[in-house]
Amino acid sequence: MSDRGYLSYLVTGASYALAGTVVLCAVGALAARRKLKPKNCWNNQKTLDGLTVLITGGNSGLGAAAARELARRNANVIIACRTLDKSMAVIKEVRAEFPESPEIKYGHLDLSSLAKTKEFVDELTVDKVDILINNAALWGSPVPESVDGLEQTFATNYLAHFYLTNLMIQKYSLQKVINVSSGLYTRGKIDPYDLEKLIKVPEVLDKDMYRSLYSTSKLAQIYHSKELAIKHPEIQSLSLHPGLCYTSLARYVKPQSFILSILGRVLPLIIRTPAEGAQTHVYCCVEDGLESGQYYGDCKKNALEDVACNSNIQKKLWEFSEDLILQKTS
Repeated sequence: MSDRGYLSYLVTGASYALAGTVVLCAVGALAARRKLKPKNCWNNQKTLDGLTVLITGGNSGLGAAAARELARRNANVIIACRTLDKSMAVIKEVRAEFPESPEIKYGHLDLSSLAKTKEFVDELTVDKVDILINNAALWGSPVPESVDGLEQTFATNYLAHFYLTNLMIQKYSLQKVINVSSGLYTRGKIDPYDLEKLIKVPEVLDKDMYRSLYSTSKLAQIYHSKELAIKHPEIQSLSLHPGLCYTSLARYVKPQSFILSILGRVLPLIIRTPAEGAQTHVYCCVEDGLESGQYYGDCKKNALEDVACNSNIQKKLWEFSEDLILQKTS
């Protein structure tokens, strides 16, 4: 075979391989679509007249979708996050779509800093907040350590929300606190006898470690919700998972192979949109009679696996969090 013929052979083979990969991805997409992208899981059209909802990370993804739907249901909405431009874009769109809805406004909140988290609450001027949704999340931060010297994912996803919740309870008579967790909590690891490990920056940061850090922070949020339900029975404390959604959450983690790049293009076709994923956010806000301390997904109560059912971890994590915040803010 000549060099030119051999080259043609290689190109043809590569083309078939690429075509096969695309076909397999498409077939897999069609097979997974029904499971990963269910229809509306809930059709209650109850409104939230007169209620004020504060949602962290409401400038994109699940948070923006939830903010839009809450505004449609006549809630006053506060979008709390760092990025003004993105937040104002969401606010502009919501106001244009629902001009008769109550107020939707922006509040500058930087969850990477405990001091700035307190500053945000101190500067809030609204008369009341009824529902707090701890929605903001980070996966694979390019800055591994927070300004407080803590591992960034745990500090942002869990600890700052823990602190925000306590501060908001002191200032307002909250009806509900909703922690947006993840089904990946099952991969989280919390050792009640070595809680300091949670705040240490790992020596190696790769995609597996980023997933582990994120999963652990989401497990911690479930424990937060469960203990909050005990310590504040007057508040309905809930945690939830939105399902697998196409958002910018993992924007800092780049695909490390050709196949992952292909999957990255197929996923938007098969997994949930932010609006679909935010259904359980809205469900937890609107539905009465939900069981405090419980975990919800697809607009219904979900059973937790054993990793999230350790009362020793639950109690010690709360105490550790309080002590750590006191240490860092004194």
